[in-house]
Amino acid sequence: MQDTLFILEEPYVSDFLLETLEKNSYNVLLNDASKVFAKKYNINFSDKKNYSKVYSNSENSIEWVLNNCENDSLKAHINISKDKYEMRKALKNIYPNFFFKEILLSDIENLASQQLPESFIIKPTIGFLSMGVHKVNSHNDLEKMICTLKNEITTFKLNFPETVLNSSKFIIEEVIKGEEFAVDVYFEDKGLPVILNIFAHPFISEDDVSDRVYITSKKIINDNINEFEKILGKIAQKLDFKNFPAHVEVIKKSNGEIIPVEINPMRFAGWCTTDLMYYAYGINPYEYFAQNKKPDWKSILQNKDNKIYYFAMAETPTDIDKNKISFDYDALEKCFSKILDIRKIDFVNKPVFAVIFGETTEREEINKILQLNMKDFISEIYA
Repeated sequence: MQDTLFILEEPYVSDFLLETLEKNSYNVLLNDASKVFAKKYNINFSDKKNYSKVYSNSENSIEWVLNNCENDSLKAHINISKDKYEMRKALKNIYPNFFFKEILLSDIENLASQQLPESFIIKPTIGFLSMGVHKVNSHNDLEKMICTLKNEITTFKLNFPETVLNSSKFIIEEVIKGEEFAVDVYFEDKGLPVILNIFAHPFISEDDVSDRVYITSKKIINDNINEFEKILGKIAQKLDFKNFPAHVEVIKKSNGEIIPVEINPMRFAGWCTTDLMYYAYGINPYEYFAQNKKPDWKSILQNKDNKIYYFAMAETPTDIDKNKISFDYDALEKCFSKILDIRKIDFVNKPVFAVIFGETTEREEINKILQLNMKDFISEIYA
């Protein structure tokens, strides 16, 4: 347990994570972010660089790990996970018929001349969230997509280090049709996957690539956990994953085939939304990873029939002056039938107003959340 290092970084650290670190006296890297939280919490700082297990709330810590950590296996895990093209090559034997191709930013404008599927997904080879991700339904949409992408890249470079989002290379992949899931998992010392949660990722339409809502339930877990354990075990064997936490996004096709979309290293769900596991199932993901604990799903899911748990992101619109607005949190809260926790975010400096954890028995509530327009909760303040 004490051979685990926790790294705190921007953009967001939850009180739940900080309370867990304090309660267990877990080792925390001394850096600028953790110093701030030490004013309120009793944090056990460490300057040791050779830990067998490392967890971070944010991929902004990757650069420090690659430059300073003495765990070479962890560095290898990060590099193969973050480079989507190299990951696809490594998994080629598992998915021999899957189409993918790498392309340089300088060649984006020449996409029309490339031999590509009629519809495809293009995204940064090294990326984060849904930034720079576009679905092209037809080659007729190429010109518009290229223009949008070039504008986005300018913004990306101002907000994220290159290790998190590298916009010089892109990967083009065939469109995988099916239901999208996200899995919080750690691979133990023998490489076996320990699944801590399964989120389904609903969308409002086929063109939607947002991260507005993720849901979990007894049915979602029971219907998928055995298949997900099998494929994650195969992936871990190919990539030699051990002592490694990850947030893995997959798509389950109608024929049952499960294809990974991306593997996010060293963390579970971003913005500390993995904390939903505790509110929904009593699972503290940080303790489970540090202490090598495995969920007893049969016991945990008792009395969870018909309950849907979710987290929702209230995104800040990009076309407003955030310094001249206020946000009506009271009005937003009325859109949810049962809020388990609401985390108000510094929206002037962050891309979201709030993160909401909720519970419902009605799938229609999820559909309504997906359709919310965040501008409806904004008031303009004129100087």
